[in-house]
Amino acid sequence: MMGHMNRRSKRRFAALYLTVLALVGPVLLPASAARADDSTAKNDARLEGYARKVAIDGSTAPSYLLLTGLGIVGLAVMFKDAKRSHLD
Repeated sequence: MMGHMNRRSKRRFAALYLTVLALVGPVLLPASAARADDSTAKNDARLEGYARKVAIDGSTAPSYLLLTGLGIVGLAVMFKDAKRSHLD
């Protein structure tokens, strides 16, 4: 009887441990990665040798909005009324 209870408590503890790890891990891991030493300059060979700055200063939000809009249009086509056709 005690062996069965011990096995059950081990499973419960493992499930609790994995649940806490899954919930707290994504919060703590980026914080520890942010503390890494990023003082070294990263050189991108594609951007070297130009007279002016060639990197885009703007946001990527318009691209994502365009892709989202096109995705909505693409999905809307699937819900077209099947009884209607281009011959109407």
